[in-house]
Amino acid sequence: MISYTGTLFNDGPLRRVLETAVRARESQDVLDLDEEVRRFVRTAGTTDASPWLFPVVAVAALLDHTADLLRSEGAAFFPREFTERLDKARDGVPGEEFLRTLAGRVRMADQEPDAGFDELPLADWEAAARFPELLGFGPNWIYDGEFPLLSDSIAAFIEAEHPFCSDAFSRLAADAQAVLVLFPEPSALSGNVTRWIPWASHEALRQITRSIDDHMRTEHSGS
Repeated sequence: MISYTGTLFNDGPLRRVLETAVRARESQDVLDLDEEVRRFVRTAGTTDASPWLFPVVAVAALLDHTADLLRSEGAAFFPREFTERLDKARDGVPGEEFLRTLAGRVRMADQEPDAGFDELPLADWEAAARFPELLGFGPNWIYDGEFPLLSDSIAAFIEAEHPFCSDAFSRLAADAQAVLVLFPEPSALSGNVTRWIPWASHEALRQITRSIDDHMRTEHSGS
């Protein structure tokens, strides 16, 4: 099949939903598929731009459309990576039937209120999707032990990125501020974030936002 058409099935929301199903299946009942789909829907609505670009109802429609193609064209129509992923997810259920069932689960989850973090704690893959800059900051600037203090790591990061720092700084500061707002209590932070990003204490996140704010005010204020 044409390569750019294949990307539709090998990346983006279709891949993410199937990976969600694979995780649930391979967890040996540790993860519940419906709960994982609710996490997917929660993550898909993280920013206002996400529903504008690709609303969850369109994800469900894409699953149904893919089921139609599977019925009419057969598995050979699709990239090998997609059919392998589908085979891992469906656990013996016919592919067309599984895709339609998955579409229904997505629609049902979209009609419910977003799952709260007290009900469904943040999963590791959600942390990677929602806070990628925080997740990457540890291995890039903390974990190798080059800098003895967090403040030294932050200063090194700022020095390395300056003066082309607006995008990197704004993304990292946004991640830090979002975590501070979403998880203000220590128990909520530990149950959702530090289990995946161990260095990200409240104080560490405040250091990041303060340091970036100070740098932008002194170096990029235009005055």
